[in-house]
Amino acid sequence: MNISSYKTLISNLPVRQQSFTTKRTTWLKAESKISWLKQLNDKLFGDKSTYTISRQDIFETTDIREKIIKTIYWGYTGGMRGNHFINILENIDLIENTFKSLKQIPNPTTDDFNKLITTFKKVTGLGLSTYSKLLYFLQLTFNDNPCLILDQRLIDVFVSKTYSEFQQLSILNDYNKEKRYLDFLQLMDEVSKELGTEEENIEQFLFIFGNNLK
Repeated sequence: MNISSYKTLISNLPVRQQSFTTKRTTWLKAESKISWLKQLNDKLFGDKSTYTISRQDIFETTDIREKIIKTIYWGYTGGMRGNHFINILENIDLIENTFKSLKQIPNPTTDDFNKLITTFKKVTGLGLSTYSKLLYFLQLTFNDNPCLILDQRLIDVFVSKTYSEFQQLSILNDYNKEKRYLDFLQLMDEVSKELGTEEENIEQFLFIFGNNLK
C-alpha cells in the first residue's frame, strides 16, 4: 500500500485540533508528593473534574514546565505506568534545563541528540515515546528535520510494512528505536515533501489509520 493514495485526506487532517481528556483524580497521587503540581492543576482544571487539551493548546503554552505537564496529560490521559510520572516530576529541573539548552543551539545535530539520550536515561520513565512528544511540542529539530512523536503505535505500523514508503523503518524495535529516531525524522520529512503536506499530518494519519486500513 502506498501512503500517497491518501494524500488528500492526510493534507486535510485537523492535526492541531486533536484533543484528549484526562481526569484530575488520575494525578492526585503525584499532587500529594509534588506541591507545585497541585497549584498548576488548580489552574488547569479549575473547578472541573476533567481537562480537555488539544495540540494547539500545548503549542500556545509558553511556560516550559506547564508545556511539559500538558504534554503528558494529552499523551497519557489515563496516567503513566508505575511511578514514572513522579520520577519525571522529581527530575523536572534537569528536563527543563536540557530542553532550554537545546533550544539555544541554532541547528541541533545528531551529536546533540545523542547527548539528549544520555541525559534522559538518568530519568526512569522518560523514554522515547514521552520525550519525542516533548521535542515535537517544543518545535525542535535535528539535522534540520522537525521533531515528531514516535510511540509504539507508530512503530507497530512500520513493523507491519503496511506502507511502501516506510519499509526501511520496519526494523524498529525497543532496542534500536532511539538510535533510529533521526532516520524516522528524515524519512518523514522526505515523504512530506513528496506529498506536499506537513510531517505532523503524516504522523497523525499513521496514528489514527495506520494499521486500520486494508
